[in-house]
Amino acid sequence: MKELLEITNLTYQDLFDDISFQIEPGKFVTISGGNNCGKTTLIRILGGEISLLQTVRLLGMYIEEYPHNLWKEITGTIIPQDETTFLFETVEEELNYVIQLFKKNAEERKETYKDIIKKYKLTKFQKKNPNEVPDFIKIKIILAEKMLASPQILFLDDICAELDTKEQKEFINLLRTIQLETKISIVMTTSDLNIALESDYLYILGNKEIVLSGEPLSVVEKDNVLNKLGLELPFMVDLSVKLRDYNVVDKIELDIDRMVDNIWK
Repeated sequence: MKELLEITNLTYQDLFDDISFQIEPGKFVTISGGNNCGKTTLIRILGGEISLLQTVRLLGMYIEEYPHNLWKEITGTIIPQDETTFLFETVEEELNYVIQLFKKNAEERKETYKDIIKKYKLTKFQKKNPNEVPDFIKIKIILAEKMLASPQILFLDDICAELDTKEQKEFINLLRTIQLETKISIVMTTSDLNIALESDYLYILGNKEIVLSGEPLSVVEKDNVLNKLGLELPFMVDLSVKLRDYNVVDKIELDIDRMVDNIWK
C-alpha cells in the first residue's frame, strides 16, 4: 500500500538522529516515548510549524513544495498546550462561523451544525461561552472545526493527558467514528500505553531513534525496553507478562474476565 505520509532521515537538534517512518492511508497511528523524547516537537514538524527541507512528504510531495498554507488545509494539528482563544460568545456562534466557511448552502449548514452537536455531544454547551467550557469540550470544538476542512491526516499531541478515564474512552471512540466515516489517517502522541493499545500501529521513540514499532500488542510485550524508557506497562499487559513467565497463561490478555477464565481452566 502506498504511504500517505513519509518521514525520511529526520535529524533535528538533540532529539532525532536520522529517523525514517511511514503512515499508511486510513490508519490510526500512535507515537509514544518517555518524557522529553521529542513527541511534541515531532508533531510540530509534521504539522509544518517547524520547517525541515526534504524530510516530510505527503502524497509524494515535500512540505516545501506545497503552495503557501495548503499544507495546513490538508492536515489538521491539535496541540492542547497551545492557547486557543475562540472568537465568539457561544459555542453555537463559534461553530456556525466556521461551518459557513466551508458550507455555502443554508440547508447544508443547518444539517452540518446538527450533526456536529450530536456527534460531539455538545448539546448542553451550545449557549455557553466556548472559552469558559471544560477543557474536554474545548478539545471537541477544536476537533470539529478542524474536521470541517476535510483534512487527509490529523496530528494530535498528547491530547488525552489531561482527560479522565471516561473522557479518554469517549474521545478515542469519537476518533474511531471519525476515522471510519472519513477514512482519515490519525497520528497521535501519548505517554499512556493504555491509550496506545487502541491504535492500529505504534512507534516508540527513545535515544533519538525509533526503538520499537509494530502492532501495539506486540510492541508492549517488550517490557524490558519500555521500562528502560520510563514507560509504564498497562496493568493487564504487565500481569499477562508476569503470568506467562510462570507458564500460567500463554499470551497477553487484556480482558480481566477472560484472564480469570484462562487461569481456572
